[in-house]
Amino acid sequence: MSKKLQALLPYLFPLIAIIFVVIMFARWYKGKTAEAPLSLLDSQLKVESLSKDLQNSIIKGATDYKMLDMQGSEQAVGELRYQIKDGKLSFTVTANLPSSKEEYAVWLTDLNGEASKRVFNLAFSKAGYVGSAMISADVLPVRVVVTKASDLMLQDVLLKAELTAPEAN
Repeated sequence: MSKKLQALLPYLFPLIAIIFVVIMFARWYKGKTAEAPLSLLDSQLKVESLSKDLQNSIIKGATDYKMLDMQGSEQAVGELRYQIKDGKLSFTVTANLPSSKEEYAVWLTDLNGEASKRVFNLAFSKAGYVGSAMISADVLPVRVVVTKASDLMLQDVLLKAELTAPEAN
């Protein structure tokens, strides 16, 4: 038996080394291909517009949408209605804002304010300024912010509200 063991001994160390290399490669590949969390700055984040019918049902008070009052200045009052369904966050912003020739824009920012994405402009209607969109719910938690369209640095925020992930509610 010792002759057989001596014959296999030169192959044992290279075999262990090959197994080690394969395991390390598998771990590296798994880490490289793991999905990173979606960010507001990610180019793959798609913003979809809601249909007029869906937007009108949200404004009229569809029961399956949650509502948040937006905090802001004295001249600006607004509310945020939202729903998280099938991995998508659909939301509508309704606001009473001062009359202006300039449009108002809705932005999503992360809670620490490092990343932001312009989502849509508010349109004036009978209900005030209204706009809606649908995005991936993976970006939660986010802050929804209303500013003038020219305020690209988000310095003069008129309205804001925070949306948290469903687990935190």
